[in-house]
Amino acid sequence: MANVVMGYKQSTFPTKLAAISGIGLLIFIILPFVMGEFQLALVSKLLLFGTLAISLDLVWGFTGILSFAHGIFFTLGGYASAYYLKLNLSAANNNYGGELPDFMVWNGLEVLPWFIAPLKYFPIAFLAMIGVPALFAYIVGYFIFRSKVSGVYITIITLALSSALTTFFISQQAYTGGTNGITDVSKLALFGIEIPAMGLYFIILAYTAFVLVLSWWLTQSNFGLILRSINENENRISFLGYDVAQYKIFIWTLSAAMAGVAGGLFVPLNRFISPVYLAVAFGTQVVIWVAIGGRGTLIGPLLAAMLLGQAQNYAEKVTQDWQLMIGILLLIVVLFIPNGLMSLLPKKFSLANLSKPTPIAPVATTVKN
Repeated sequence: MANVVMGYKQSTFPTKLAAISGIGLLIFIILPFVMGEFQLALVSKLLLFGTLAISLDLVWGFTGILSFAHGIFFTLGGYASAYYLKLNLSAANNNYGGELPDFMVWNGLEVLPWFIAPLKYFPIAFLAMIGVPALFAYIVGYFIFRSKVSGVYITIITLALSSALTTFFISQQAYTGGTNGITDVSKLALFGIEIPAMGLYFIILAYTAFVLVLSWWLTQSNFGLILRSINENENRISFLGYDVAQYKIFIWTLSAAMAGVAGGLFVPLNRFISPVYLAVAFGTQVVIWVAIGGRGTLIGPLLAAMLLGQAQNYAEKVTQDWQLMIGILLLIVVLFIPNGLMSLLPKKFSLANLSKPTPIAPVATTVKN
């Protein structure tokens, strides 16, 4: 259905955007049948990193909150998943032949801690994968945004949180595995059936598509308009009667939940999680993906995360200074393309414009006396 209003045909369904998205999805559906095992695992990981970048784009690109904490949310979800997979590892596969994970035995624990034991069950672990990052984000966000902290101070707080939690997780070796993290976890199985690599790829692809569609729907709604308005002029939106803190807390918490699930899926793919993903370095990488791809574009951060991840994979084989190359690329983007690589596309090919109303020729009208 379509309505004609003021010379525009307003379609309830963005046909062009859906067509481009469908072609992109079809390509990713075909890819695993023409790739090797290593490339399949790499693309799966890059899709998760792209999803993480989308979650940050909701917070930074649309709401104007620069955060280095998304590595925290990713890692919290990852640890919830890792505990589940480690606790369901058969006793025969543990070095000590018991149900207690090896790293706990090494550190003198004799009984499974009460706050970890429930994670042996999939429903609880799945809820923890979403709920722990979301709850942590809600608590932090409540104090930050209700206190009306803004600008660079939020960035400083997220940097401090990242550093503090990295130190904390490393120090709690008996519960977190310390620097090594949780390794050698079991493979993911649902209803007793082990999920193969291709099956896990399609689960990750489905989740990435879900996050992208949900994020697009949110940002195209009135809610998204308010987020953009907060980014442009927070004081004016507050004067209009909107509870700015409530909107910030909601998008911050939702973004954390998205990142947590991405971290949870990362663990069965790579068979480990460690505090390295809590560190400032990883949080900075996520910010770089969004900055280079283009803030407020959604698809830009996704593509940037995947392309830079692939570039990193090849650069590591040539030089140990691959981070320098990424830094130079970021500098070029900030100086010469401040709106990211997506801004180089002609406006008529912009994904954001593909969902806008289509102008139609004006219809002549006659007025009867």
